Amino acid sequence: MKMTLRRTLIVGLVLASGFTGFTHAAAAASSQISPWITIHVHNYGGVAPKTMAEAEEVATGIFQKAGVESRWAEVVLTTENGQENLADHPARTLADIQLNIYPRMMSDRNGAPNNVMGLAPGSGPDRKIVYIFDSNVQARFWRLWGARCSGRMDRQISKAQILGHAIAHEVGHLLLNQQIHSAHGIMRGEWGFTDFRDMTREMLLFTPQQAEFLRADVRRRSGQQETLEVN
Repeated sequence: MKMTLRRTLIVGLVLASGFTGFTHAAAAASSQISPWITIHVHNYGGVAPKTMAEAEEVATGIFQKAGVESRWAEVVLTTENGQENLADHPARTLADIQLNIYPRMMSDRNGAPNNVMGLAPGSGPDRKIVYIFDSNVQARFWRLWGARCSGRMDRQISKAQILGHAIAHEVGHLLLNQQIHSAHGIMRGEWGFTDFRDMTREMLLFTPQQAEFLRADVRRRSGQQETLEVN
């Protein structure tokens, strides 16, 4: 089994060329104090690498806007039975999230409804596994493509954008320790045309209150302590 880590891009605001060094230092300091999670991707569904990379970038941006950094580990299955060899991995913590992307056959086997793109099963604050059903994500993409062609949708959305938001939504269930959905933002239970348009504008996000809970739980999971500067 091989695992490759993608470096998370930290986007900073460069005020002027003369401040470039200061900006890099500030970005580095920010990354050191921001809580982080590592998402281990088990791509059983065979999502294309380019689509997967773009979806991870979308989810990374959503978490960054909530003040949480995300690292991504691609788990490549090499054994005949498709099982992961835990000896190939370092010890994992509660800040390590397992993302299983299932094809249609595995979705049907688990009884996933056709309108459900993902699940965060179980209960309790220490859950670590989420599921995404690739065939349902793909079906949603084609329905939206049809709506765009017929004029009912005024913006084109990619499969990667839908997939990235679905991943962030399901991981959000774990970090918020909630199975219920909210009335606003990315944790809504049903996404309509307005929500998908917001995705294309990078506006379907966690609410400020949810972001606060996310940061607190990731710090708890990773053993990080929030530091306060004393003058």
